Amino acid sequence: MGVLGSTAEGLKISPDATVVAVVVHNGSNRPKESPFFNDAGKLVIVRVTGKTLARVAEAPIGHWSQGVAWSPDGKTLLVGNMVEKDYWVFSWDGSTMKDTGHRVKVNGGPAGIRTAER
Repeated sequence: MGVLGSTAEGLKISPDATVVAVVVHNGSNRPKESPFFNDAGKLVIVRVTGKTLARVAEAPIGHWSQGVAWSPDGKTLLVGNMVEKDYWVFSWDGSTMKDTGHRVKVNGGPAGIRTAER
């Protein structure tokens, strides 16, 4: 997963098992003086074809991001950002990912997330 960026932190297979959502720190948890610092993490979607993964979508996310979760229908993703103390909401239509702009504030850093599975 090194080709996704620095420090893939969390991942979740979609409900239909065709894609995987991967949260990548991307240096967003590093000090600004670090040569590895980036001012945003990344949410990367990779398609699973047999034993091969291919990147199909990518979006910037917050800092020191941790977990990711799919909605049961596979059309919505939540990504937790430790520094911002929130979850960002993304939509997924099977080929395109979009940041909806919705943010869900929480009282602490959301270190992990899981949804009920069928």
